Amino acid sequence: MKKIFLMVAVMIAAVSASFAQDFTFGARVGMNVANIGGDGDGDSKLGFKAGVAACFPLADNIYLEPGLYFSPKGSKKEYTIANVTAKTFCNLNYIEVPINAVYKFEVNSNFAVRGHMGPYFAFGLMGNTKTKIDGKVDKDTKVKNFSDGHNKAGYPHNDYSAFDFGLDFGAGIEFSVCYLGVQYDLGLIDFNRNRGDVKLRNGVFSVDFGINF
Repeated sequence: MKKIFLMVAVMIAAVSASFAQDFTFGARVGMNVANIGGDGDGDSKLGFKAGVAACFPLADNIYLEPGLYFSPKGSKKEYTIANVTAKTFCNLNYIEVPINAVYKFEVNSNFAVRGHMGPYFAFGLMGNTKTKIDGKVDKDTKVKNFSDGHNKAGYPHNDYSAFDFGLDFGAGIEFSVCYLGVQYDLGLIDFNRNRGDVKLRNGVFSVDFGINF
């Protein structure tokens, strides 16, 4: 994990030295609406994301924007059997590094409309699948490759890959130092390593707010 932070820090420092006058750095917070695609059949779940992004000019109106985020993903599902309500949650928490190409249309010196697209790389921090029956936890299973810990109930691990890769694309506006945007992360990798016939891919819609410095 330290190598990830070091890699992003070195990249930001190297590029910002070349574009010091136009370089901007921003803090971001937002809300993820996550689901699992492929053979997943759950419903969307909400999660809080946070991170930082840097923006470097490449040409007129064109920028490179790497970032570093804590990004929760997964899904949930509710069902009723014999008048008993059960809810299952798949919670997958990642450190995510997007590297986007950005196009900005400057309406005036204080307002710009922008769009972005690029790859993202994500690394699993921790995860679990949890089942609640009538509001009480019945089963809590750790994600094997996200955590080496043992679940309290002694159930087997879920074997999910800790690496995720995909594309993200979105649009937003910048007003003075404020940023507001929406984006979608399309996972391209099957992260299920437990059952080869079941393909699982992350999909996340998010709304982000930020301040640029």
